[in-house]
Amino acid sequence: MGKASREARKAGSDGYAEGDLQLEVAKLQKALLEAKQQNCELHARVKQLQEQVSAAQKMVNHEPDEEDKQRLLKHLESEAYVELFASPIAGVGVRAFRPIPAGVDPFPICNMHMAAKERFCVCSDAELKAMPPGVFEKVKSFFAALTEDDGWTPQRNRKGEIIYGVLSTGMNNLNLSWYLNHSDDPNIEFCDAEEDGGYNSFVTRRRIEAGEELTTDYRELGKEFFDLISN
Repeated sequence: MGKASREARKAGSDGYAEGDLQLEVAKLQKALLEAKQQNCELHARVKQLQEQVSAAQKMVNHEPDEEDKQRLLKHLESEAYVELFASPIAGVGVRAFRPIPAGVDPFPICNMHMAAKERFCVCSDAELKAMPPGVFEKVKSFFAALTEDDGWTPQRNRKGEIIYGVLSTGMNNLNLSWYLNHSDDPNIEFCDAEEDGGYNSFVTRRRIEAGEELTTDYRELGKEFFDLISN
């Protein structure tokens, strides 16, 4: 038997030829390289999450500093415009205690990094009707029914019940914009929040004079809510 034949038999008995071994080594080296890369990516992600947690903790535990104070003073100087009052339209309304320019948000939030995000619980009308007398009507007067994509038709759950998005912190945590009354000729326009949990906002359609009531068009909030104030 020749030498080549003996080596071929030896390779066959070991299960691998030299070429197969080199291919297997290359595969293992590639897998090792990919594992190292994944390990680096995981370490980077962990570091990123740790930084986010640290930043969030600072926000939660943050005490107002001089920069916060200066932002507040600037806010009071140039962005405080409105007050609550007994409205001739209905109940409590919002009016300007000084002129408000056109094209601005009359309800800006100062030091947003210290403000909690608005979160809403989805509640059915059946759940809300089970509350003590008067609660359901009060909830409906502030929180519009969730709407379909058309922005008008109220959403319903699987049982066919209309559903509402109710502020998770309750009605005692409402800012002044929640007290806006309806008008067919509103002087401010509703704007959806730009991100989940962010604040909805408004913008003045024109200059609003001191003593003038601020109004919005409830039709922008859906059919169910508009029907409520129309009846």
